Amino acid sequence: MRVLVVAAEPAEVASDPDSALSILVELGCRASACRFDLGDLDEEGLVARPPTLVVIDAGDELARAVQARRKLDQIGPVADTPTLLVVTLPRLPGVDFSLGFDDFILRPIVPAELYARLRQLDWKSAAFGSDEVIKVGDLVIDLAGYECALGGRRLDLTHQEFELLRFLAQNRGRVFTRDQLLQKVWGYEYTGGTRTVDIHVRRLRAKLGPVSSGLIATIRHVGYKMKAPKGS
Repeated sequence: MRVLVVAAEPAEVASDPDSALSILVELGCRASACRFDLGDLDEEGLVARPPTLVVIDAGDELARAVQARRKLDQIGPVADTPTLLVVTLPRLPGVDFSLGFDDFILRPIVPAELYARLRQLDWKSAAFGSDEVIKVGDLVIDLAGYECALGGRRLDLTHQEFELLRFLAQNRGRVFTRDQLLQKVWGYEYTGGTRTVDIHVRRLRAKLGPVSSGLIATIRHVGYKMKAPKGS
């Protein structure tokens, strides 16, 4: 489990054995940290290795935690990543889940509770997959039958649309450039330009419909990735 921890002073919480960062490392998670202002955030690293979950260790600084979550919404690789808020009891009445938090725990942190809450968030957001079927939210891709359905409705896809959707679903959460998608989906010998990818993404979104078209996210200046639909 790869976790991004957002805290007031990461250097200080790293040396605090009771902080979320220290507890996560002790639990065996691959945890990294950044400040509330995200000034030290490694965005290139996030593109290559997006976190599974985000923990915002707010304590008493709930307003700064809210600002941090809003800033994360502008960063493609973590915009839709499930987020756990760590807050003190006096600040609990101010917690509003419409602000981007999916769950919370109170300080002082109980390690077993922290891990259980993160596992729960990870389970809720995870896609189901097997050798023959990929499931992401209401989207079901039958690899053996070469069929795709959304909410029980069969999608009429061309060969390349199916292959593009399959590839993104099998690599959910990873961002691919247009050149990479051309190579992976169309093949090295394909002579078409990268606009081919944009055209197929646009057609796929139209067939998925307005509710689920956001499954395929555009990452500005980078490319595309598959994400889970909201509410899944």
